[in-house]
Amino acid sequence: MPEAETREARFNRLYELHLEAVRAYAWRRAPGLADDIVAETFLVAWRRLEDVPADDALPWLIGVARNVRANIRRGDRRREALVERLGGEPAEPHDVPLVAERDELRAALASLSETDREVLLLTVWEDLDRGRVAQALGCSRANVAVRLFRARRRLESALVAGEQGSPAHISGGAFDARS
Repeated sequence: MPEAETREARFNRLYELHLEAVRAYAWRRAPGLADDIVAETFLVAWRRLEDVPADDALPWLIGVARNVRANIRRGDRRREALVERLGGEPAEPHDVPLVAERDELRAALASLSETDREVLLLTVWEDLDRGRVAQALGCSRANVAVRLFRARRRLESALVAGEQGSPAHISGGAFDARS
């Protein structure tokens, strides 16, 4: 029984240390689903407690939260497709656009790909360094450095385009040749 108490104590410590950071991550991306994402993330952490890094668990937890959110979004898309096939009205989307202080920044962020937004937001909002971002995204530090460099360039271009009153929609492919 002492092993179960140790497991429970470790989970409780993990939960206390990282609840607010995981909740903030989820709320910034899907406010309406934040509680569900957090609950599912910590359920996975409980089930896979042995897999949670002891020294720095936050990137692992954020990676789980990303996957939980992606699963919810996939399920929503499947349900919407089914409703459409059956001829009904599509369900209301759960995701709420990112909230930013400035409309220009929000528009510029919205014009970026999900991948570009994610690497920028993990770096800025979640305050993760490149190593921790790499853990959360499941890629190398070098890959994060390249993604971050490209995402910053695309965000800057989108902001400039927005200031000039031109469309700020950037698909991501237009800059790949120059990066």
